[in-house]
Parts: sequence; C-alpha cells; structure tokens
Amino acid sequence: MQDNLSSQVSAWKSQLKKGTLELAILALLDAKRCYGLELLERLNELDLEVGEGSIYPLLARLRNENKVTTQWVDSGVGHAHKYYSLTPYGHKILNKMLAAWSEYTNAITGVISKVHPHE
Repeated sequence: MQDNLSSQVSAWKSQLKKGTLELAILALLDAKRCYGLELLERLNELDLEVGEGSIYPLLARLRNENKVTTQWVDSGVGHAHKYYSLTPYGHKILNKMLAAWSEYTNAITGVISKVHPHE
C-alpha cells in the first residue's frame, strides 16, 4: 500500500514539474544568462531534480518559440559553451506566467486553508 502511495505521489510530482519547469528556467534566465549545464546545476541546487533529458529539449523549444536566444562563448579555457538568454518576448511571457502562477498558487492555498486550516 505504501509503495502505491509513494508511486502515485511521485507521478503527481513529475507532472507538476513538467508543468512548471519552463517557468523556472525563464525565471533563472531572467536573472542571469547561463549555459545548459550551469542551468541544470542551478535547478538541481534548488531541489527541482531535473535531468539533462528534460532540460535540453525544453531549451530547444524555448529557442524555437523565440523566448530565449543562444550564443556560443569561448572563454579560451576548455570548450565553448552555448549560453541561453531571455529575449524581450521571453521576458514578457515570463511576466505573464509569473502573474498566472501567483493567481493559481493563491487559489490552491485558499482551497487548502479552507479544507485543512491547520496545514
């Protein structure tokens, strides 16, 4: 029974992550341009548990949607890195997403506080 509960919660968390990873990436890129591995490390430092298989296809989609731009930078040490930066359009989308996120989380918090007032 416990394994089934853990499995269901894990599947729910996975869906939640898929739905919010774009917001997290855009927010991080709004603060600072990053190369892919650096972005992955920052997300994981924030306990989002993201794998390379999730981030790179999403970054490619964000680039195709003109939300981010890329630039190859050669620091002269090691190999060049592809840096991702937010575009002006990406910044506008991020602001709209942040507003939607705030509305949604406030609504969910309201539901939880009514049903479980002590949590």
